[in-house]
Amino acid sequence: MQELPSWARSLLGTDGAERVETAIADAESRTSGEIVPILVRRSSTVGHVPLLAFSLVLLGVLLSDLPVYLSRLGGPHWVWLTASWGLAFGLAVALSRLDVTQRLLTSQADQIQQVEMRAEVEFYEHGVGRTEGHTGILLYVSLMEHRAVVLADKAIAEKVDGQVWQELVDLMIQGVKRGDFADGMTQAIQRCGDLLSPHFPVPEGDVNELRDHLVVKE
Repeated sequence: MQELPSWARSLLGTDGAERVETAIADAESRTSGEIVPILVRRSSTVGHVPLLAFSLVLLGVLLSDLPVYLSRLGGPHWVWLTASWGLAFGLAVALSRLDVTQRLLTSQADQIQQVEMRAEVEFYEHGVGRTEGHTGILLYVSLMEHRAVVLADKAIAEKVDGQVWQELVDLMIQGVKRGDFADGMTQAIQRCGDLLSPHFPVPEGDVNELRDHLVVKE
């Protein structure tokens, strides 16, 4: 099992990854489909967030007349003005590291586009689109954005109505929002097994083409 980063360990707890992998094995015991769950910390670029956060915090500090109030303590006004800028900078640095700040200061359109683009990259990078029967399916969750994507290879897309994937997306996101990612993902994986098994039963001599594990990436 891969070594998990600290943010993923806190999210998954002591047995979250094992629960997900057990769910994959169970679901794939009923279908020839290959299920690959991926959790990433974020998909969006956030280089703009510190500057934007600083601008907003500094604006709030100046509009509140904080330097004026501080100058009543004595000393030159420029000293308190400089201190106010320093305070704004420190707050902005701290706030910009939080997922909630990154999410609020990144447009929804950018989040959707970047999550979908990275999900497509991971689909091909992890071989989901290269299974023998074209029966791979990717369950992708991007934590910072609270967004999920389901990508199914062409054999599945031809058999299963694409509208049902929203149900899997909802299961995964609900798990993230209630602080139990593993439960949301295992429910989505189990539902995958239910959807795929009627169309793609396990053939004789079936080979497990993709490793049954939760992929975790920054």
